[in-house]
Amino acid sequence: MFNIIIFILALLILISINILLINEESLILLCFIFFVYLVYNKLNSSVRFALDYRALNIQKSIKSSFDSTLTSLRSEFYTQNEIKSIVETFYGIKSHFVKLNTFVALNLNEFILNKYQKSYRKKLVFTQRLENQTSKLLALLLVKKISKITNLNQYYLQNFHLGGWKCIYKISLREHFEII
Repeated sequence: MFNIIIFILALLILISINILLINEESLILLCFIFFVYLVYNKLNSSVRFALDYRALNIQKSIKSSFDSTLTSLRSEFYTQNEIKSIVETFYGIKSHFVKLNTFVALNLNEFILNKYQKSYRKKLVFTQRLENQTSKLLALLLVKKISKITNLNQYYLQNFHLGGWKCIYKISLREHFEII
């Protein structure tokens, strides 16, 4: 307030000495300066409050924008890391797949050969068992037929007195005794 009084006194002195002329423009300027001064003093707190409120809103908006941008960047970074991880996993899978295919391609003939060998081995074992059983069966059939023949031979020798049968019987007995 003290500054205003000094300013007004200095202004009055300049007007009285005719250094400063009072005309319409100077009065309008004086009124405008006085109006600005009064508006500044009276509305200073409400304007400051409004500007602070707007600044706070702008600050909150910028902060939320930065937070959302930061969240978006973090999620994008996480997604990029996940994609890198997935790509590395696929490269690992590719490496294992190539190794597996190489192994299978190199050992396929051996696997097939082993499979066929097992199959043929089973078939050969089956065939061998079948041959053994067939030979036993044939031996049994031959023994049965021979026993029937010998039984018939004895029957004919005992019941029919044929000379040819007795001769054959005696020859076979001699051969049998010679073997023993």
